[in-house]
Amino acid sequence: MSPGQWESEVSYRYLHSDKVFVGTEERPDLYDVGGRLTVNSFDLTATYKVTYRLGLSLTLPFQHADYSTIQGDGMRHTGSAGGLGDMRLLATVWLLDPARHPKGNINIGVGVKAPTGDERAVDNFHQFDGTVILRPVDIAAQPGDGGWGFLLQMQGYQEIIENLYGYISGFYLFNPRDVNGTERPSPAVSLVNTVPDQYLGRIGLSYAIWPSKGLSISLGGRVDGIPVNDAIGDSNGFRRAGYSVYVDPGVNWIFGKNILSLNVPVAVARNVQKTTTANGGGLADFVIVAAFSRQF
Repeated sequence: MSPGQWESEVSYRYLHSDKVFVGTEERPDLYDVGGRLTVNSFDLTATYKVTYRLGLSLTLPFQHADYSTIQGDGMRHTGSAGGLGDMRLLATVWLLDPARHPKGNINIGVGVKAPTGDERAVDNFHQFDGTVILRPVDIAAQPGDGGWGFLLQMQGYQEIIENLYGYISGFYLFNPRDVNGTERPSPAVSLVNTVPDQYLGRIGLSYAIWPSKGLSISLGGRVDGIPVNDAIGDSNGFRRAGYSVYVDPGVNWIFGKNILSLNVPVAVARNVQKTTTANGGGLADFVIVAAFSRQF
């Protein structure tokens, strides 16, 4: 992109979780009592190129989550929550001049996350006496986390041989706020939700199988998760911590000023780490991530 150019992007993410893990062990015996969650999310991003090396981007995330849980009456019930998530503003810079280093470079990003999403979305909760009340949905279905945060991001690539590149990327979201005051779904539980850090890392290879048509494929590894303790600030309140490790195949197509990509990370290792408030939870078998962007 040249200075003064804009790029718009829409990305989509799907996951479904219904298997219960305690540590690294899947627990089929807990399937009937475990929670089930399906999340569809869209990120709308606008990027402005200030110079050849410096860019600014604003991301508006939206999500819709459907869930089912065993509630106070001992029965399984469904619910949902969704809407605008937590907005992100990011500044990125190439460490090397892209014009002089087209075969390898590193991009560093620094940004802020604003609590624009609802951290206290509610839905029906069925009590043991048969009454139905409005209660906050589970932390996994909340559109926002209620805290200001800042994030560090890195992306890099290097040509290995003609048409074959290595890539690496990752980010860490720092959430200094301790708890957000949102209660757990059951009124019998006095805990409130934490505002957790998050992280993501990817590494792999990309090969241009049809360079003249802008078509490439990739294969790598991916890890994402929530740490047991935040890097900055206290870590009280309810939190499910853990991570998933994926094999991450993908395809990328560049045509004109457009870029279309699809990745389907498949989990090969999962770990729900023990915290003071939880020692088990659900993790997805796979994730679908698709994106389309266009330069103007």
